[in-house]
Amino acid sequence: MRIVSIGCPVPSPNVDNHSIANAPSIFDYDACIFDPQSVSEQIEGIAASALDVKAHDGRAITQGESGAFHFGLAELLQQRQLEFQLLLEHGGVLVVFVYPNVRHPNVAAFPGLNRYSLIPGPDGDPFSWPALRPADGKDVRPTLAHHAASAYLDELSGRLRYRAIFDLGASDGGTVVGRSVGGAAVAAEFRVGPGRIVALPPADSLSTSQRKLFGSVLLEMLERLVQEPAQQDAPVWVRRYDTPEASEARDGLTAAKDELKQAQRRVTEAESLVADTTHFQRMLWQSQSRAFQDVIQDAFRLLGYSVSTTDDGMELRDGGDMSVVEIASANEALSDRLYLTLQGRIEEHFLRRKSRPKGIIVGNGFRQTDPRIRREPFPKTLVDACETYDYALIPVEALYDLVTFASETSDEPELLAEVRRSIAEAVGVLEIALEDEVEEETEEDADDSGTVAADNSAVAAPVEAD
Repeated sequence: MRIVSIGCPVPSPNVDNHSIANAPSIFDYDACIFDPQSVSEQIEGIAASALDVKAHDGRAITQGESGAFHFGLAELLQQRQLEFQLLLEHGGVLVVFVYPNVRHPNVAAFPGLNRYSLIPGPDGDPFSWPALRPADGKDVRPTLAHHAASAYLDELSGRLRYRAIFDLGASDGGTVVGRSVGGAAVAAEFRVGPGRIVALPPADSLSTSQRKLFGSVLLEMLERLVQEPAQQDAPVWVRRYDTPEASEARDGLTAAKDELKQAQRRVTEAESLVADTTHFQRMLWQSQSRAFQDVIQDAFRLLGYSVSTTDDGMELRDGGDMSVVEIASANEALSDRLYLTLQGRIEEHFLRRKSRPKGIIVGNGFRQTDPRIRREPFPKTLVDACETYDYALIPVEALYDLVTFASETSDEPELLAEVRRSIAEAVGVLEIALEDEVEEETEEDADDSGTVAADNSAVAAPVEAD
């Protein structure tokens, strides 16, 4: 068995190690090992005239067209593309270490060139976005015990690092042979005519002794891949020759596949239900992002506000009343400069429209900590500024309680109107009081605190913190 390795040194006398530039014709081998990241680096080095390399015949590789004393880079790559195609057409095996795809725009004479352009495309183009996505992880498990790559994934699992994952559909024609511990497809086999492409996660920083193990496991896998013919689907007519046992087995397989589809459908429905019912929980932990902004907007809509966004930020309307909102989420306490941003927006609004809107800050300090045990998520300077300028400072846990309350009283608009009125009148930190807590207070204490309890409700309207 003849094996050539392009860009991945394999310490074995049975492997011809070359670069993409100096390798002999690839189709003369039974199998090829291909490291596209190493090849990408060489392509970029040649294209930038920063790498001095020679072709197999001794000519220098340069940008531009080929000449008597040099070989054009684009022509070389197109030649390799044809050699890979002939290798697979002859039933050869191509092992590819998978990295995220990148473009090579500096090779102008090869338009559209990317990291995987040299490889004949299997059905569905699995090496292009979105079928191939960037990722990073080390936990890899084989999924097909009988596949030749299972030993590679199993014996080298602690020394492999996947850099990309596959998102294969039914039309991609690929077979997943390895997954991450989280279930992502990190290794797969594809058919291209009679040939086979086996896409695997690369090794990660191997020592000399580890590279010997890597080489021996890789060669053992290649021997099996070359000796074992690619699995082919039997023609439909062969079923006429089924024995009763074979027919029963086929029926059992069909039934099992149907059950799997139904189970997958139930899982999808359950995941959708969980996503819907836990949507507002995201405000308790989500980082500063568009997702955090979206869930805050949805929360205010549920409370009965009309929500809009401008280039400056979020705005709320409640009838004729308007509020401008600043939102922030952080791993630590929030910045005390939030009120300056809010103040600037309010003044700008006043200059344009001659009206001064209510200022609201929604904050999620120490977002990775349970809200029940968070300590001072707002700096005192921010709290003091909000109290001075009559801004409402709403912790996300308080907004979450209000949203929960609103979900239970959506058919009682007067209660939601009372919640909005309390937010409009709030100065400083907004807190939520449970009805049981309110009932324990005396009537005089309740009047002093400004608590407004909702009749027959589990959650009262907000109270202002002193």
